Amino acid sequence: MTPRKTPPTTPRYARQPTRATDGFVVVAPDGIAVHPIPLPHLAGLSLVEGRLPVGEYGVHAHRSLEQITHVLAGRLIVTMRDPATGETTEYICGPGDTIGTPPLVTLSYRNPGPDLARVLFICAPPYPADDADTATFDRHRAPTEDELDRALARIARAREDSAARFAALEARIAALRADR
Repeated sequence: MTPRKTPPTTPRYARQPTRATDGFVVVAPDGIAVHPIPLPHLAGLSLVEGRLPVGEYGVHAHRSLEQITHVLAGRLIVTMRDPATGETTEYICGPGDTIGTPPLVTLSYRNPGPDLARVLFICAPPYPADDADTATFDRHRAPTEDELDRALARIARAREDSAARFAALEARIAALRADR
C-alpha cells in the first residue's frame, strides 16, 4: 500500500444522510415555508422541502436559476407563464409529478386541499440566501425592462459564483493528483 502524503480526513459527503427538519424553516418570497436540506458536499444546486397548506401562493419568477418542483404528497395546481409567447399554462400535480421551470417564467402554486402539499424544490445554480434570484409579481405577466436588467445582473453574479466553484474543483483535482 502506498503511504498518503496527507492525513486522512472524513470527507463532507460522508456526513449523510440528511433531511429537512422542523427546526430550520425559511419563508420564501412567494410565501411558501421551505425547509432547507443541507448538502454541504454539493455546490452546484440547492434542495429544500416546501410544505404548502391549503391556499394560494404568490406569483414569482427566478432570474437565473432553473427550478424543479417534485410533488411528494398532496396536490398542487401550478401556473406558469412563458415570457416569450405570453402563454399561461396550468398543471394539476399529485405525488410523483415533476415540473421544470426555466429562468424568467412566472410561477405560482395553489394547494386546493384538503391536505398539506409537500414538494421538493431543486434549484441550479443554488438558491441564494439573500433571495436575490426571485422577483415577485402581483400577477402572471411579462418582465419589465428593469426586471430584465436585474435578471442580467443576477446572471452575471451566478456566473461568477459558478466560476469560483469550478476553480475550487480544479484545485481539488490538482491536490488529488499531487497526492499520488
